[in-house]
Amino acid sequence: MGGKFFIAFSAALIIGCNAAAAESLLDGEFLRPGVHADFNEVRFGVMAYDRGLFSNDVFSGVVVNGEMVFAAPEALKPFGAPRPYLGFDATIADDPVHFVYGGLNWDFRLTDKFYLSGSVGGAINSAENLKNPTAYKALGCRLSFHLGAAIGYDVTENFTIQAYTDHFSNGNICDPNNGAEASGVRIGYRF
Repeated sequence: MGGKFFIAFSAALIIGCNAAAAESLLDGEFLRPGVHADFNEVRFGVMAYDRGLFSNDVFSGVVVNGEMVFAAPEALKPFGAPRPYLGFDATIADDPVHFVYGGLNWDFRLTDKFYLSGSVGGAINSAENLKNPTAYKALGCRLSFHLGAAIGYDVTENFTIQAYTDHFSNGNICDPNNGAEASGVRIGYRF
């Protein structure tokens, strides 16, 4: 259900800002990367465990998510001004698996208030049994890739809200590769 909610919520936001998106497209701002490149940002949210675009929704629980996103270094500005980030997913479930992750984040302008956000990086998980667990997915190895996607709305210049989903996978480097996902809502403060 979490993945379906994320898709429906995102579609509603995009449809709702269609006229403003057309105006942004005409002035060359639509999908411009590096929208928030000069800001540091703290993000916190609550997500549904094992809910996402590629999840089979077998396990249940709650994920507390937090990220610190840093202003884009000058050396990265020619590459769309990605911002480095560090984050965590702390799971509240019967047998929780937690993740600590980091990488690069790009924000793309849709309208003056709406934006898309995408992240790519790496992660470390706390799974005790990587090959044959009973209360969570078999992740295969301790290290994995991290992918994150969001559609956001800037309430003010400093405050934002996002529909967010993240995905952890070992990319078939280890066997098995069941991955882990969570989807939900988070808020951010830029400074």
